[in-house]
Amino acid sequence: MNKYRWVVSTPEASAVASVSQLPSIPPAGARLLAARSMTDAAAVQRFLNPAPGDAHDPFLFDHMQEAVAVIDAAARSGAAVLVHGDYDVDGISGAALLYHYFNGIFKTVHRFVPDRRTDGYGVSDRAVDWALEQRVGLFVAVDCGTSDGPKLRRLESAGIPVVVCDHHLLPVEDDVAGILLNPVRPGEHYPFASLCGTSVAFKMVQALHTAGVRGAVEPDSLLDLVALATVADMAALTDENRYFVRAGLEQINRSPRPGIDAIRSTARMSGGPVNSRHLSFVFAPRLNAPGRVSKPKPSLEILCEPARDRALQLAGVLESDNERRRALTSQVEDEAVSTIKGYADLNARGAFVLASDAWDEGVLGIAAARVVEQFGRPAILMSRSHDVLKGSGRSVPGVDLKHELDQFHDRLLRYGGHAGAVGLTMAPDQLSGFADDFSRHLRGIIHPDNGLPLRVDVEIELAECTLELLDFLGSCEPFGSGNPQPVWMLRDLEVTRETTWVGDGHLRLAVMDGSGARATAIAFGWDRKETPEDLHGRTIDLAVTLRKHTYMGTTSVELRVVDVRASQG
Repeated sequence: MNKYRWVVSTPEASAVASVSQLPSIPPAGARLLAARSMTDAAAVQRFLNPAPGDAHDPFLFDHMQEAVAVIDAAARSGAAVLVHGDYDVDGISGAALLYHYFNGIFKTVHRFVPDRRTDGYGVSDRAVDWALEQRVGLFVAVDCGTSDGPKLRRLESAGIPVVVCDHHLLPVEDDVAGILLNPVRPGEHYPFASLCGTSVAFKMVQALHTAGVRGAVEPDSLLDLVALATVADMAALTDENRYFVRAGLEQINRSPRPGIDAIRSTARMSGGPVNSRHLSFVFAPRLNAPGRVSKPKPSLEILCEPARDRALQLAGVLESDNERRRALTSQVEDEAVSTIKGYADLNARGAFVLASDAWDEGVLGIAAARVVEQFGRPAILMSRSHDVLKGSGRSVPGVDLKHELDQFHDRLLRYGGHAGAVGLTMAPDQLSGFADDFSRHLRGIIHPDNGLPLRVDVEIELAECTLELLDFLGSCEPFGSGNPQPVWMLRDLEVTRETTWVGDGHLRLAVMDGSGARATAIAFGWDRKETPEDLHGRTIDLAVTLRKHTYMGTTSVELRVVDVRASQG
């Protein structure tokens, strides 16, 4: 019955007792924190109450002094600056962030995001050529540039200084150029490696402000863009990222910039506060959509636009492109899943590498992520573009996809990324051999027959599923990568006859525990063979998340089913 292989944490009793002594933490909350290895009182307080003091000194970056000096000199010379972003939310947000700040330093600020189809990923030759022709005084790359040494050296050779704000892993040959601010650069002394590209740009803005190179806005006014990029790029929501996202969400809910407010209105969001889930599933898909199916410029423009009417027009473009993106993604996903299910050696494959001339390259990453979710193994999907194959890959926890591709770098024309996601280009005649060898290579690392693991934080009783616990979970926000939404296990529940279908294919499970406590849990999109009648009277374990549900003015705890399994006794 269960989809996943449950991995249930069992915190030490002494650790739970230690956390339980802290004020305002319910027993279930104490078990959760102990299960996540948060037992030190000071660490718990920093986690629950992130503050500006949690942010690190930006000058801890090895090359930050150089970056500030170069930017200050370029601004004093009266030269123009070109800010080069990328076509995803991180690159777009970072470009918008620097545009807003640089407008108070430079007389002319040019902004550019590459076209996925025309330029590919990384720094665009088009942008480099334009910068050379216009003789700009400074070139700043955000969320790209680490793997673009040869292109950036063209600028440096012409006397144009380059600053790179990036977080991607370095190429195998370590061929970098410009002043590189990258927390994962080997030997880098910055104390927190899990910044996204926009966050690195923000640290540079903090450094400029501290050094007296004051921009058009205060650095903290840009934290909404940092929050958006951090969540969308699935950067770990730990350390200073917790403060960035918490503060950014507060800004969005207090006084959103016109573009963010326009996206919210066009997406018909409810009147409740924006949280990290909205950034992931409402804002990020819409900002990513133009770069996937048409041109990415509207996404950058909407984050730079000061007028609400124009922002609403741009939000309409994003909404239309997002609808098209959904349709294209479904096509790729359906065809890829059908092909994989047809493999005679499906269970023996350590990864899936597929290509089709019919697939739109802009949605390959999303479709690959869905293949990974369904089959529990890394997936790389590619399409043909100008006589080469271009694609995207997504990984599973514990498999660094960029590192594994390093072992095959001689078969690839170009590639880059990080542990969870990569982009790559290869010659078509390499596909078959690469697909087989890559799958075989990862088969030594992955054991697909074990099933995709589901991390279950701790056990909970029905009586503990209270509004008090939900208030505590609110202080644990934001949830996301590195701080996932807690998953709770309810053990040995009897399914009662009130269990029934609701809505369009959803299951409402009515359950009772050994003490007689009763509750209902909603399983959205129930896709298993068991019907309500099959479940009546059975004893099950539930893995659930908890959320507030308000109906007709009454607020209650909603149990959302993540997985169901037969009781383990």
